[in-house]
Amino acid sequence: MEHFILPSSVSASQELSSQIEEAIQSFCIISDIPVTYFNPNQEIEWECNKSNKFCNYFDIYKDPLSPCARNLASSAKLSAQLGEPYVFLCKAGLVKIAVSLIINGQVLGCFMAGPIIMGDLKESSISNIFSLNHIHFDAFPKAILFLRNIKVYKPKEVSHLATLFWSCILAAISPNEDYASINSQYKEQRKIGLSLQKYKKENKSMPYPYDLENQLLERVKEGDSKASLELLSDLLGRISLIEAGDLSSIKTKVLSICTILSRLVTERTSLSQEQAEAYYYDMNVLNKAVSYQELSILTSNLVDSIVQAIAASSYSGNSQIIRMAILDVNENYKNKISLKTVASHLHTNPSYLSMLFKQEMGITFTDYLNQIRINKSCELLSNTNLNLIDVSLQAGFDDQSYFSKVFKKLKGVTPKNYRKGVVKK
Repeated sequence: MEHFILPSSVSASQELSSQIEEAIQSFCIISDIPVTYFNPNQEIEWECNKSNKFCNYFDIYKDPLSPCARNLASSAKLSAQLGEPYVFLCKAGLVKIAVSLIINGQVLGCFMAGPIIMGDLKESSISNIFSLNHIHFDAFPKAILFLRNIKVYKPKEVSHLATLFWSCILAAISPNEDYASINSQYKEQRKIGLSLQKYKKENKSMPYPYDLENQLLERVKEGDSKASLELLSDLLGRISLIEAGDLSSIKTKVLSICTILSRLVTERTSLSQEQAEAYYYDMNVLNKAVSYQELSILTSNLVDSIVQAIAASSYSGNSQIIRMAILDVNENYKNKISLKTVASHLHTNPSYLSMLFKQEMGITFTDYLNQIRINKSCELLSNTNLNLIDVSLQAGFDDQSYFSKVFKKLKGVTPKNYRKGVVKK
């Protein structure tokens, strides 16, 4: 931990570094629990009490693309969104506690305490851990001995550990209003839930918003993350009203939506069996949410990952630059974006991006952008009564003449005639 330094943008960083280091070391010594600090890129910056960390037996733990890493990243994100400790089961079936480091509104990383054994360590649990993580037979005796020597905590004690761990970090970076603000929003959402129940009892039943659900599916298919999450938020709000804030009923409908989306991503992408199972694992976690706020966050995270997977599926190469460029276009096609703005966002040279895009995708950047925009305009022409000017604007074209020219080139007919053909059908 001697190499832990907060970003220079944070005032009094070295003093804060020393305080956090002392607090975490004290927690580790008293609890005998290892703590790992992950930076915003989910890379391990340092570990305290590393010798007591059972995760080091698993090769999967060191793989940044593994379900294990995905589970840790999701939990770190949820902790930041809740503004409080998040206790969860890792892929090995052991308990971990996530607490995000938030300073001046900026998430700088996440502390992970664990793994922790909660309750009796049964033989079946040990067998499950080994089978999930493919531990070599020769390592069994040493691993079992290691597990037997780990202190076992009761469920209530784990809750106290989470509070203690959080308090250590809060005390080290005090004064800080970020946690209080986020947590206040979380509690406010719970109050809203109670108000929704009261509203439902005093008003007539509401129809299910199939229109919103269909719009969400379309945005997900397009790989439009921003629009998908906005529609999801509206849809969850409507479902909450319909179900009068009853969490169990809300979960049933949300899980149905997530099942449709997971099937969609399976059909549209080349997911491995492990990746497909990861989505159902996330839905299982979602089903265990204890509040509307947690359910909303978990659902948003799952939907966002599905959107990203679908958006990335349009490109099967190995260039991270092109993958990010495609995601940028899919999400921001409505805005005034260009090769130059995307290159700037990706911190690369426009000429290089242009050459690489044509090489990897087989078409120019502009042609790809136009394809996305024209596909969107076709949807608007088919499903709305917007005039051609509004259609062109919502599809990302600020010049109707250029829009009509590109449309005719790609579809073989004018926008007006395309709409007439749809109406006739």
